[in-house]
Amino acid sequence: MKTKGNPYLHGFNLRKRANWISLVLFIFVTFNCLSQSNIPLGTWQIHPSYLEKGFLTGSATSIFSVSDHSLFYLNLNSKEINTLSVLDGLYDQSFSAAEYDPQSKQLVIAYPDGTVQLVGEKNIHTLSALRNNSQIQQKNINNIKIFEDIAYLPGDFGLTGIHIRERRFIFSYTNLGEGGSTLPAFDLAKDENAYYLATQSGLLKGDFSLNLNDFRNWTKVPSLSFPLLEIEKLGNKLFIVAQNGDLWMYDLENSQAEKILGLSQVKNLRLYGDRVYFQSQRVIYAISENGSWTLFYESEADDFSDYLITEQATFLHVAQMGIKEATGTIYAPNGPSSPINRFFPSTEGILGVPFFQDIKGNRFVADSSIISRLFNGKWTKLLDIEDITSFTQMGNELYFGSNTGLWKKSASNLEKVTLPNSDTNTPILALHTDSDNNTWIGLANSSSNLYKINSRGEVSVVNVPGMTFPYKILSDRSSNLWILQQNPSGNPRLQVYNEKTSLNRVLTSSPDNGNLPQWGILDMDLDGDQNLWLATENGVAYLPNVHTIQENSRLNALFPIFQGRTLMTGISVRNIKVAPDQSKWLGTEREGLWRFSEFGDQLLNQFGRNNSPLVSDKIISLDIDNSSGEILITQETAAFTYRSAAVAPFEELETLKIFPNPVRPEFSGELSIEGLTDYAQVKITSAAGRVVFSAQVRGGRATWNLRTLQGDRVKSGVYLVYVADESGREKISGKFVVI
Repeated sequence: MKTKGNPYLHGFNLRKRANWISLVLFIFVTFNCLSQSNIPLGTWQIHPSYLEKGFLTGSATSIFSVSDHSLFYLNLNSKEINTLSVLDGLYDQSFSAAEYDPQSKQLVIAYPDGTVQLVGEKNIHTLSALRNNSQIQQKNINNIKIFEDIAYLPGDFGLTGIHIRERRFIFSYTNLGEGGSTLPAFDLAKDENAYYLATQSGLLKGDFSLNLNDFRNWTKVPSLSFPLLEIEKLGNKLFIVAQNGDLWMYDLENSQAEKILGLSQVKNLRLYGDRVYFQSQRVIYAISENGSWTLFYESEADDFSDYLITEQATFLHVAQMGIKEATGTIYAPNGPSSPINRFFPSTEGILGVPFFQDIKGNRFVADSSIISRLFNGKWTKLLDIEDITSFTQMGNELYFGSNTGLWKKSASNLEKVTLPNSDTNTPILALHTDSDNNTWIGLANSSSNLYKINSRGEVSVVNVPGMTFPYKILSDRSSNLWILQQNPSGNPRLQVYNEKTSLNRVLTSSPDNGNLPQWGILDMDLDGDQNLWLATENGVAYLPNVHTIQENSRLNALFPIFQGRTLMTGISVRNIKVAPDQSKWLGTEREGLWRFSEFGDQLLNQFGRNNSPLVSDKIISLDIDNSSGEILITQETAAFTYRSAAVAPFEELETLKIFPNPVRPEFSGELSIEGLTDYAQVKITSAAGRVVFSAQVRGGRATWNLRTLQGDRVKSGVYLVYVADESGREKISGKFVVI
């Protein structure tokens, strides 16, 4: 069984967003194609969970699995699995409906904002008329039914239709409720005379001989005037699933409705051949036109959310499995077990966590609580702990703070940690391990106590007067603890505390006592020069040289200037992270992802929905894996990693890792030279000794755009790399080839 991205779309890779390709060139790969160490710089990867509950659509040759935020398909002939995402050209990573059309070999996908895409073998066509229609407020499409060349789309607005071959909307019937009010439609059946809509208020009939743009020409069937969700036509009968799970049969000849007795929790009505099929719990039934029903398939062990019947086999959609053939064979791409709302880097790999709670208490929660691990390019299941709020690593032990207490993982063991004088299930907000290998623990309550676990595993209570609800803890090189705290009654607070010196100050907006911004602090991070950077609801500031603070010393926040204005003024900055090269990554509420130079005076990168794979301009959480340079990003419906150039410096110069090597003619990215100490001097020369690149580098990796000092792309040949550490005493060299 093979897994890869859509082979037809890899050469396409276009998103229907203005000027994306003209602004920036990106390299896209599916996350399981390469090991983490061989991913080119500038590569975006997406990490959806393909194991969410979802539904199936397809044909005798292909089956598509569609979940809320992931999509893949199975080729039934080759058993090859292919993934589809925004990296392949999809408009978004949130799907409201989808249906495969075997005639045109296109997958029709609907998105929550009304956008529709026709995904074919070689291209993608985006239809935005519904999304752009300002007169239609409710744009969500609830279902897709295809009859001949027309895709019928019942939605919260009513009913619309798309001519698949002509790739355009051809009709729209809206405001079908009483008095012309909005009425959600969930499903549709039709015959040669009329439409039959399953709606929130019951069954509506739209006679083709009437002007159906007039809501008064849609008639309600009196005997079925309650919420209906699904409908299929078989002969002269309509089979209908009500919102309460009952199954009804409606005779079109005598206009009589009859409830099918002995059934409950009915869903997933499907027409296959001369029978209608439906699901009730773990059983699939078949019903004939006369209303008699029989058992078709029963799953003894697995709950399934949907099914698809072909001539060859029956397939189920099973959460935490993927597509399961009735014979037991399971098909799914590699990916995290749960949708990721937060990443945590660790020495065991990158951890994907399905829960995130920001400093304001907003929660982002997946249906499943399984924590996954990305290591060497492959996702595996790690743990199952609900509501993980924080993480730290002490040696080989992993600590997880959660809303149900503190957990410790060592080797293959997972145990609950009991803290003195504390309930076992007391929620944990903050975890931090300092340079002395002490782990600090902050509880989600108004207590002024922190807990400390030292390197011997001993637990003690440390009182920090004035502290409440510690959300994030950092430590500087003087062992000062910087404690960012939630404030249930106002803006978050910042406090500094040192257990050894008894330093304890709550910083404020007052001069000399922080001079903090008036706006709420949302995040913080320390850079290599011991400046504490603050992300706020209105821009960015930093506290300089925080390791020198004393009880009565002056400390005033500074505000970086970019293009004549305070950095990010007017922008709510949710996250801030300092990279190993000391550049600053900022995740914002509405303006996407930014990267600034060490002092914040130069913009290095800016990514948003219009110039990157990001599905929106809102960043939920942000972190950096310093060992690989991966920027770890989560959004409300997707999780991404971006391979940046900066990695942590090595303690000593190591054998240089140069990638790619050789450099092929089609390569348009940057050369990576890894294995450097901080402030290393890098020089690249031609075989003849002519210098083509020279720089002093922060962090453990240097990059080069393969252009000479004059701006020309280098010629083919062998190039030599010379590296010296900051002192000039330690030296190392390497070479690479440009073809």
